[in-house]
Amino acid sequence: MSYIVTYKGEDRKATVEESRPGFYKVVLGGAEHEVDFLEPQQNLYSLIIEGRSYSVDVDAREGSDTIGVGFRGNRFEVEVAEEKRKKLGPAMASGLAGRQEIKSPMAGNVKKVLVREGELVEAGQVLIILEAMKMENQVKAPVAGKIASMTASEGIPVAPGDLLCAVEPPA
Repeated sequence: MSYIVTYKGEDRKATVEESRPGFYKVVLGGAEHEVDFLEPQQNLYSLIIEGRSYSVDVDAREGSDTIGVGFRGNRFEVEVAEEKRKKLGPAMASGLAGRQEIKSPMAGNVKKVLVREGELVEAGQVLIILEAMKMENQVKAPVAGKIASMTASEGIPVAPGDLLCAVEPPA
């Protein structure tokens, strides 16, 4: 999965791929790292990167791409957004027409379905929370309208491109 990580106004591309259970290949700013990942308790991550151990406290706020990170007594605010969504954001704001099929941007599990078929939604409203690599990712409505179909179900795994739901803009 590709992300744009923003810290102090500077954007860096990051890709994260599970190489084997509990291990991830992370490429950040062109540098590749093998990361042994464990979450011993909620919001506390234990990482081993190139033989060095790190303990990181993470405060991810629902409805926001901003993540608070505690590391060695320091606190940082970092924005982590899916690359595709960050790049498409301006285009999506300019207006889309017709029924919008919303597909999974990644492999993961459906953690929460926040709307039902037939419900009215606003553009940018969070519809579904996906969990991938112990990170929660929001799936938002690209347009205002009505949920025309909902195929996502909580607890069900999804693959990239799987249909989650469809939004029908008002006539």
